[in-house]
Amino acid sequence: MTSRFTERNLDMQGFACETDASIAGVAPWLRLTPSLSTAWIVTGTALASPAVLFCFSLTSAFGASRREHPFDRLYNRGLRRITKTAPLPANPPPRRFAMGLAAAWAATAAALFATGHKRTGRIAGGLLGLAGATVASTHFCLGSFVYRQLEKLPKPRRGLPRYPRVSVAGLE
Repeated sequence: MTSRFTERNLDMQGFACETDASIAGVAPWLRLTPSLSTAWIVTGTALASPAVLFCFSLTSAFGASRREHPFDRLYNRGLRRITKTAPLPANPPPRRFAMGLAAAWAATAAALFATGHKRTGRIAGGLLGLAGATVASTHFCLGSFVYRQLEKLPKPRRGLPRYPRVSVAGLE
């Protein structure tokens, strides 16, 4: 049984807690990818290492492009056999958007370190680590929150905008 707070946060990430009872059983394991990601980010930030953060950025971008993040695959192919738990579900679009956002954020921190902006790189990396620690501990995902806010924006109209016709007869 998961709390209403946890269900809301998992729903924001795109997991259908109300219609899929199996989510509650794997909810603790949905923290694995954010936990490993946070450890990687914190390590790269503490070492001020552009290489470590750039490698994380590539891994996160790869995870965003797939329904199964490499860390989820690690769990599904190995760890769950030891723990005798159900497989993790495919990552929904809000969670994958968050992974893409984390990839861009980590690449930015890496670029800052690479160009000698260590203080700004530590701030960027530290904030990304804080965001990762938040999702790892509470399931509240800042990237998924941004995704949901963007969903609320009005949709653009299709086609060319209609402008009133202007008569040029009186301009001669």
